[in-house]
Amino acid sequence: MTVQRTLVLLAALTLPPVVGAQAPSSVAAWTPPGPTACAFSGWTTNQKPEILVRAEASATSDVLGSLPTTLSDGPDPDIDYYSVTFDVTEARDGWLKIKNASDDMTGGDVSQPRPVYRGEGWIEAADAQVGIQSARGYARPDIATERLLDLGHDWLTERATLQGIVACEGDWLLLDYEMRNNEKFERLAPKDRARGRAWFRGLCASAETTCDMRSVDE
Repeated sequence: MTVQRTLVLLAALTLPPVVGAQAPSSVAAWTPPGPTACAFSGWTTNQKPEILVRAEASATSDVLGSLPTTLSDGPDPDIDYYSVTFDVTEARDGWLKIKNASDDMTGGDVSQPRPVYRGEGWIEAADAQVGIQSARGYARPDIATERLLDLGHDWLTERATLQGIVACEGDWLLLDYEMRNNEKFERLAPKDRARGRAWFRGLCASAETTCDMRSVDE
C-alpha cells in the first residue's frame, strides 16, 4: 500500500463525516489526468433553447447537430415536452461524448417528438444531468477513502445542483456540485451556496421519477 493511500485511509477513519456541508479537509477529490470511459445515461440541462453537439471536445469544433430542451418551442403547444435523453461514453476536459439521443419520452396519445441529433458527438459537461440517489461523496471512487460530503439521509440531487460531470470510473461519477437547499429543503442564499467536487455512486438515469434500487449508502 502506498504512503498516499495509507494517509487517505487514516483520514477516513479518524475524521467524522460532515453532515450537510463540504468537509473542512485539505484532501481534494482525485481527478483523473486524462479522458475516462463512461457507460451511463443522462438528460439535457434545460438552461438553453438548444444544446449543440460537436465533432470534437472543443467549442470551436464543427457542429454536427443539436438537442432541443424544454425551453424550445415544440411543434404542438398542447404537449408537455420532456428532457432529451442520451448515452454517455466518455468524459474529457469538461466535455461528454454522447450517442443515441432520444426525445421518445415526449408525446401524448399521438407522439410528436422533436428533431434530435442521434449520432455520436460531444456536448459540454454542464449541459448534462443525472440523478444521484446517494448522500455521500468521496475523495476517490472507493468508499474506503475520505468522505468529502455527507448529507445524512438526503440525496445529493435533493440538496444540490450538478455543475458538471468531470470523470467516470465504473459505477462512480466525479461531479462538480453546488449546494442549493439546506437540511430543511429551503433555498440557500447565493452567498451560502458552497461548491464542491467529489465521487458519487447511486446513479439514476430517469429525469421524471426516482429509480427503484437499493441504497448504495447502506
